[in-house]
Amino acid sequence: MAEAANRQEFEAGGRRKEPVSSPDMADYPVREYVAAMAAELATMARWDGDEQLASALEMAVDLAKLEAPSL
Repeated sequence: MAEAANRQEFEAGGRRKEPVSSPDMADYPVREYVAAMAAELATMARWDGDEQLASALEMAVDLAKLEAPSL
């Protein structure tokens, strides 16, 4: 992902903006977001009558709530 960290963005007229940097992932609750989104999607799947998809999404919720593996 080095390219994303070095990416330049341009304003209208071709003027360069400051380089875009990635967020500090230690401060970004990715797993909490995934759990919340999967729970909402499971509810939507149930409303649509798709119990199999809802169950799979609930498994994703459970996995996202587990402690993240260390890198």
